[in-house]
Amino acid sequence: MKTESVLQPVIDDLGLDMSVDALAQKVTASNPDGTMLVDIDVVDADAQIAADIANGVAESMRNQISAPVENDDGGTTPSPVDLDIVQQAYAPESPSSPNVPLYLAAGLVAGLVLGCCVAIIRNMLDRRVRQSSDAVAIIDAPVLGTITRSDRFSAKRPVIIGTGTSSEAEEMRRLRTNLSFINANGDDRSNVIVVTSSTPSEGKSTIAINLAVAFAEQGSNVLLIDTDVRRASVSNRLNIEGEVGLTQLLTGQASSADVIQKYWRQNLHVLPAGKQTMSPSVLLNSPAMSALLRQTSKAYDYVIIDTAPMQVANDAAVLAKEGASLAMVVGFDVAEKQRLRAVKQELDVLGVRIMGVVFNLAEADRQKYGAYYYYGGDEDNNRGKHRHGGGKAKQ
Repeated sequence: MKTESVLQPVIDDLGLDMSVDALAQKVTASNPDGTMLVDIDVVDADAQIAADIANGVAESMRNQISAPVENDDGGTTPSPVDLDIVQQAYAPESPSSPNVPLYLAAGLVAGLVLGCCVAIIRNMLDRRVRQSSDAVAIIDAPVLGTITRSDRFSAKRPVIIGTGTSSEAEEMRRLRTNLSFINANGDDRSNVIVVTSSTPSEGKSTIAINLAVAFAEQGSNVLLIDTDVRRASVSNRLNIEGEVGLTQLLTGQASSADVIQKYWRQNLHVLPAGKQTMSPSVLLNSPAMSALLRQTSKAYDYVIIDTAPMQVANDAAVLAKEGASLAMVVGFDVAEKQRLRAVKQELDVLGVRIMGVVFNLAEADRQKYGAYYYYGGDEDNNRGKHRHGGGKAKQ
């Protein structure tokens, strides 16, 4: 069937612009078991051309096989084989291939598998913490609160003082409430909360300051201590005197009455870091610091301690070893998973348990079902608007 004597007449009759070899690639023949039939199949992008080729090949093949046979003496005898065409080929209504539903299903499955593989590989290669579940999986501690990224936290005053009805203020109140329940057991020094982070720039000082204000707002007696002597920031953030503070108190150069300052309300006291006079690690691990924690934990309802990041020093572990509660601030898109793992391993070796995670710098749209959209995302712009309509209020 694939010979030139069969296919060339088909090319000539149909006027096909192809060679015999090219046409032979389109044509196949088979003999169904138990029959004397020959099935001819032709594959072509045009359904009608495929049918015409199949009929042409069948006719040419019948002519070749049924033609008289020449004898040795120059005469002819009828062919012993007679072929009849029992079924013409017709243009199919739909293509035999590709199988569109099958290919779509296979493509969908392949796409899902590929997407999962890409997601897994991307997650493995991604060094940053992108969601709270990343931190929880590493630290194995509950999320105490989620704080959105906002310019209000960079203002001169804490959000509860500056914008008390904003969504950011409500987030700090929620964090305060969660910490209140967790520390409700009344254990010795459980009211001392050490706030740290794995790396700088995750917002630990911001959280510590606003948390202290949140506790003071509800009437608790609060002491905020800045132990990040290497890079003190509490006094600058609160615009208070910071030249004399914790370092002078622990070295006996000043008394508590000289260095502890009141801020905002009578029940909120602040102990700045002061100037660095000796090694901060030695200072914070001294008997004087231990005595200070023991005294302040009894004198105040809550003692909030802002410490250096764990990447810089393990001051937080030293203070938490004294019985304080350790809160780990994890900055969205800032904290690194590997560094967080290293911190967790170090704390495990020292026998220090992380009380919980504060997920900070979260994107606002991740909280769209929370307070951010309840308050419209901008307290100042919502003043002078109707609660529901959004138009100008009547004067």
